[in-house]
Amino acid sequence: MGSVIATPPRPRIIELIGPAGVGKSEVTAQLARMPGVLCTSIWEVPLTELAWATFCTIPSAAMLVRRAGAPLSRELRHIARLRALLNFLDRDELSAYRYIVLDEGAIYTLAWLHVIGHSAFADFRTNSWRHYVAALWAAQLDEVIWLDAPDNVLAHRLRTRAKRHVLSHASDRSVTAFSLRYRAAFNSTIGVFQRHGRLAVRDYRTDHHSAAEIAELIMGGGEPARLPELAHG
Repeated sequence: MGSVIATPPRPRIIELIGPAGVGKSEVTAQLARMPGVLCTSIWEVPLTELAWATFCTIPSAAMLVRRAGAPLSRELRHIARLRALLNFLDRDELSAYRYIVLDEGAIYTLAWLHVIGHSAFADFRTNSWRHYVAALWAAQLDEVIWLDAPDNVLAHRLRTRAKRHVLSHASDRSVTAFSLRYRAAFNSTIGVFQRHGRLAVRDYRTDHHSAAEIAELIMGGGEPARLPELAHG
């Protein structure tokens, strides 16, 4: 009688999203201190994975450049890094972790492309590609944690934080407009992902809870403090 080979437990993969100034980095730092948690992002993929992913995305890159009619230099770098992150998450050694937290992952990248990238990423020209990416990630991503706060709080944090942001000296109206665009892009992207798999979403207000409290709530499955007018613009 043949022996049964046990399959290593798969870690739960969570992505943090939220507008600029919401405090994702602080929550990520708290989560990274917890046992059994690995925090990573598209900016922390191994170079070997990035090289292979760049090669693998050549067909998609050629199609996107053709449809956009532009070189898409920044956009293609993000896309290659996203594919590298997807490949990295398939490594067997990650079964040593209970949770993998993505600071900037698939939802962030597609939202960034929609808001910051070429206009082709916000219209029908890339719709089939967007669904293709969502289908790939639907088998990996388990949950999204949506962090948010009122726009006046976001504006104050952007102006007073040590790390400079493009909106550090922007008007309140500009911060609000930028945040609304990202909220709409997040919402749209989550909708696309949910068409390809079951994706849980929890929302937390960073003006109501500290980063440490939110990290504890995330790991403990705590109920979110939801405000539809913030979460969905």
